[in-house]
Amino acid sequence: MSVEEARAIPARLAPVIQALELDQPQVVIASDLVELAEASGVGGSGTQLAYELRRLGWLLPLRTRGAWEFIPAARAGRLSSGDRHIELRATLAVDPDFPGALAMESASVALGLAGRVPAREVLSLPPGRRRPKALDEWRLVTLTVDPDDLTWIEGLPTWRVETLLAGMAHRPDAFEDWPNVAEWLHRAVATAEPDRVGRCLSGAPRAAWRRAGYLLAMGGNPSAGEALQVGAPSGHGPVYLGPRRVLGRFDKRFEVIDSVLVPSFESVQP
Repeated sequence: MSVEEARAIPARLAPVIQALELDQPQVVIASDLVELAEASGVGGSGTQLAYELRRLGWLLPLRTRGAWEFIPAARAGRLSSGDRHIELRATLAVDPDFPGALAMESASVALGLAGRVPAREVLSLPPGRRRPKALDEWRLVTLTVDPDDLTWIEGLPTWRVETLLAGMAHRPDAFEDWPNVAEWLHRAVATAEPDRVGRCLSGAPRAAWRRAGYLLAMGGNPSAGEALQVGAPSGHGPVYLGPRRVLGRFDKRFEVIDSVLVPSFESVQP
């Protein structure tokens, strides 16, 4: 079947296709098809129905096993939506308890802060949890994130703005868009709850707390950044934001040597 060909609607499957058109799911799994088939009086297993609907052009295969993308009639052909998060949606459909979430640059875009879509979407997973093969093209950040520190955006678990700031401070090496942070850091800090940033840093090393305070200060809330240090682990010595081999600016308040954020701000100066 070419993408231009009209898709057939066999009488036997018409109730199932009609139900899919009404619901407009982005992802369909076998159990969904079984429920629709039973409600419509159509026989067949979920896998068999998926095979028939794929052959007719109503479903597209995904890398996630047991999940398919639904192609509504409005698309007039076997054309994917191009949703860059489709495999994560499929993973969550198959395994609702999957602990992954949009992280780092992916979170900054989903939150409406950054305007540049990352070359590779970023997924956070807790230590010890394996990434599904369907998401092996995503960049992985291993961090423990409490479910309360996530928000849901367009049906996807996403780091909150406080989680993003804490994650950038905890794993600055895992954030790859430092040159553009100055474009949105003030907006992020203005909407963030400093106390929640501190809760997100629970168990993190002193360096993460120092960097988080510095981010709050650079984002326009130095008092919150300094107050955050009350909960920081004790210690001495400089903390680096950026590669140690690169010369940076030293901020005495937080003992941070910054070689990545200051250039970001300098690049947006008129």
